[in-house]
Amino acid sequence: MRDRADGTKRHGWLRALCVAGCTAFTFSTAVAGAATTPDRYFADQWNLTQIGAPDAWPVSRGAGVPIGVVDSGIDASHPEFTGKVDAQADCVGGTCREGPARDSEGHGTAVAGIAAATSDNGLGIAGVAPDAHLIVARVLGSDGSGVTEDINRGIQWVVDRGARIVNLSLGEPDLMIVSRVGTPLRPGIEYAWSRGAIPVLAAGNYENLNGQGSANYGDLHALVVGSTDNKGRVPGYSTSLGNAMWGLVAPGGSGAGPGQDILAPVPGGRYEWVAGTSMAAPHVSGALALLLAQGLSPSAAVERLLATLDHSVPCGLGCRGRLDARAAVTATAAPSTVAIPPPTVSRPRADAGRSPLLPALAAVLLAGAAAGAVATRRRR
Repeated sequence: MRDRADGTKRHGWLRALCVAGCTAFTFSTAVAGAATTPDRYFADQWNLTQIGAPDAWPVSRGAGVPIGVVDSGIDASHPEFTGKVDAQADCVGGTCREGPARDSEGHGTAVAGIAAATSDNGLGIAGVAPDAHLIVARVLGSDGSGVTEDINRGIQWVVDRGARIVNLSLGEPDLMIVSRVGTPLRPGIEYAWSRGAIPVLAAGNYENLNGQGSANYGDLHALVVGSTDNKGRVPGYSTSLGNAMWGLVAPGGSGAGPGQDILAPVPGGRYEWVAGTSMAAPHVSGALALLLAQGLSPSAAVERLLATLDHSVPCGLGCRGRLDARAAVTATAAPSTVAIPPPTVSRPRADAGRSPLLPALAAVLLAGAAAGAVATRRRR
């Protein structure tokens, strides 16, 4: 059990989901060129080609759709985010304080960039939804870990500020816990869905399992996302989607570095090759932004995304297919593959700022939080 600086106990903690090699290959690029100048490293973005994002952009670029990023914060001064960050808050420590969500770890900046980095500005990369906006809550510290209550509170904060998608590239590091009682983020996830925001959750990088076992997602109203490598296959670190109601895979890299992982912005105007289901999730968040910008409702966007997945490569138990942004955006209509209940939009409760864990889940987390698996840590 880890304690906060003020001596109070951490009631469960979660981590950013990124595999080895996240910071081993880093470089920077100078601001160059004007608007409509091709992105410097666009040719290296195999991930965008794999999901057909460039073919979707003539139809939709996600204009103005706010994506909530609940993570380690963001370097809002990075040139890839100019004019994009609508709101920020630091939710570490018990309350969400509106203001800079400074990212000292780098994970949140990378996730935000994969989803929504500006395109055609002569810089490093393009995001899946290059015209989307960002609402950011910092819930993870400089070591990549965070307190469950802070994370659920951060989810509520971005939703209450207008996020229409909530990206969650983080998770409980002990699969024993989540396989039995489910994710401790359920309160925040269901809060988001009930208020018209679509949760997107990284499946996890439980490398030590060799493909065995999965989290207990059950009836969770979230798109649960595993990874594909640059060949379109599911890498060994990507956890099985198990009983996820809305499971799919998207580009996350192999963990082998340049050319095989995902290029993303990191603090200080730099870029890194990163890999993990953390990187797969924002591809799905960006694709949803493309659909919402077309006027689809949250439930219709989820149904369209699932109905147009690529089934050409097997992706394992619980997986409906691989993300295909081009097919989703260009489809004139999607066949009904599953009945997706629409979000129940209601007024925030008086206690909306609180997100207590379910009592039984809290007890399990208190007993097991200190045993966090190294496989889900963001390693340097």
